[in-house]
Amino acid sequence: MTVEVELPGYGSRRVRIAFDRDHVTTPRVFSDGPTDSKHRYSDGSLCMWYPEDPPEQRWVHSDGLLALIGYSIQHLFREEWWRETGEWLGPEAPHSPAAPKPLPAKDGVDGWNGP
Repeated sequence: MTVEVELPGYGSRRVRIAFDRDHVTTPRVFSDGPTDSKHRYSDGSLCMWYPEDPPEQRWVHSDGLLALIGYSIQHLFREEWWRETGEWLGPEAPHSPAAPKPLPAKDGVDGWNGP
């Protein structure tokens, strides 16, 4: 699923949400635009919460797609703010996230390949 979102003060981004069949409760979110961030996995997906956080501190399936899109907008805004000021707005967990399992290739496309 790909949607265009507006980042207040920073313009728009295209966001792609990918669910892995084996891990439907842990979607991966990719975005176009700048990718330098201390909160991205090595595959470019957004690291929006610590995977071991309790359900009330991260997205869960019952929250719905609109909430996930909201988390994505919030994360992308924080990235832009961090690039501009060096300050991360919001909570951070001390960790070095490993890359999530690769998505199965579909029509030769793997991960984010643009809009």
